[in-house]
Amino acid sequence: MDRGIPSTSATGVLTLLGLRGIGPQTADRLVTRFGTLGELREASPRDLEGAVSAGALPTLREEKAWEIAHRHAQELLEEADRRSVQVLTAWEDTYPVHLRTIPDRPLVVYLRGQLPTSPRTVACIGTREPTHFGEKATRGIVSALVERGWSIVSGLALGVDALAHEAALEAKGHTVAILGNGLDAVYPKKNADLAERILAAGGAWMSEQPFGAPAVPRNLVQRDRLQSGMSVGTVVMQTDIVGGSMHTVRFTLLQGRLLFAPVPQGPHAAEPKSRGILALTQRTGVELARLLETQGEYAELLRREYATRPVATPIVGREDYDKLLQTLEAVVEGRRPAGRRDPQLGLF
Repeated sequence: MDRGIPSTSATGVLTLLGLRGIGPQTADRLVTRFGTLGELREASPRDLEGAVSAGALPTLREEKAWEIAHRHAQELLEEADRRSVQVLTAWEDTYPVHLRTIPDRPLVVYLRGQLPTSPRTVACIGTREPTHFGEKATRGIVSALVERGWSIVSGLALGVDALAHEAALEAKGHTVAILGNGLDAVYPKKNADLAERILAAGGAWMSEQPFGAPAVPRNLVQRDRLQSGMSVGTVVMQTDIVGGSMHTVRFTLLQGRLLFAPVPQGPHAAEPKSRGILALTQRTGVELARLLETQGEYAELLRREYATRPVATPIVGREDYDKLLQTLEAVVEGRRPAGRRDPQLGLF
């Protein structure tokens, strides 16, 4: 194994992650401290102090362990090349700009296709079983965003996610599908044609999961944090109180991103799939924490930052589309911080 391999390279990071006892946080500390794998392998216990647990230290001294991890990394990169997949590390300029700033950013992401060329990315997500209101809101808001040059990020799931990707393609826009499985397969299979059309239109698939990883619940929840992490803000089109969309809502708020939701009117407000939206746009954070039975950091955030106000900015009809766009653009242009409302800007 070449000891001069940069630790920040795809080979370097994948090799580290392939070592027993070296998880993402430990690998992150090691990459920051040592410029090459050779420097790391030659490091003394004192040099490694504070970066590696005592249990992982023996692994860093095992020649065989390094050989196996390096070989596995090479095999993975060779498969990526065969599948036209790029492997990006968090230290490369090509890594998604917004994703780089979240606390638990993946050290490696797998990308097929092309990411947007600007930081104008917004997540559009929602229930797998949208009503007429959810479908109409998704198509209208996504079209408005695309017309102003925003790339649409979603999870390729059935329902709102697929509608968001479809609406972006219909408007001749860019869209990124975040998958909860390895990029050797498309999940769900029903959206395989949509996934191919995303690539054909210049969009992308992205995942933090290696080839062969299945779309199990844990991976799908991890995928949800990437949707919000990739974006300036999240628009949750429609959701019940309980559902996968609430995971993305949680990550959006914990990451300090903006959160928006279209508000159902009239008979649409009485639909079960509207209950989550009404809670996000009408209940205070304290009330929401109680309703969702949240715990830990999320509960503290809701009670502290949203004690007297709802967590989501409401979109009440098309007249609010311009305000939505102005708010998102103000963040990208540095005129306001993400996750904060500024009444001086006339925003919602």
